[in-house]
Amino acid sequence: MQKIFIFMIFVLSTFVYARSEIVKPEYVCMVNDRFMGVEQIPVKVNEKVYYGCCKMCIGRLQNNESLRYAVDPISGKKVDKAKAVILKQKDGSVLYFENESNANRFIKNNY
Repeated sequence: MQKIFIFMIFVLSTFVYARSEIVKPEYVCMVNDRFMGVEQIPVKVNEKVYYGCCKMCIGRLQNNESLRYAVDPISGKKVDKAKAVILKQKDGSVLYFENESNANRFIKNNY
C-alpha cells in the first residue's frame, strides 16, 4: 500500500511540475490554442498548413484570418501560427514564438 501511495505522489508531481516544451504544430489545435497530444486535421490556407481538431475549427481557420496569427510574448510581434515555434505550457495551452530563441527565453524567465 505504501509503495502505491509513493508511486501516485510521484506521478502527480510529475504531471503538476512538468516543464514547458516545444511541440510539433500537428499536435496543436490552432483555434483553441491547446496541445491535443494526437495529430490534428491539417488545414491548407494560401500554401500554409494550420491544424484544427474538428470540422468547426477547419472552417474557422479557413475563414477567419485572425485565428491564423498570434503575438510572440517576448518580442510582441505578430506571428503566423503555421510558421511559429510552439511552446506547450503546463496546463496544455500553447504560446507561439517567432523563433526558438524567444521560446527558450520565455521558459528561462517563467519557469
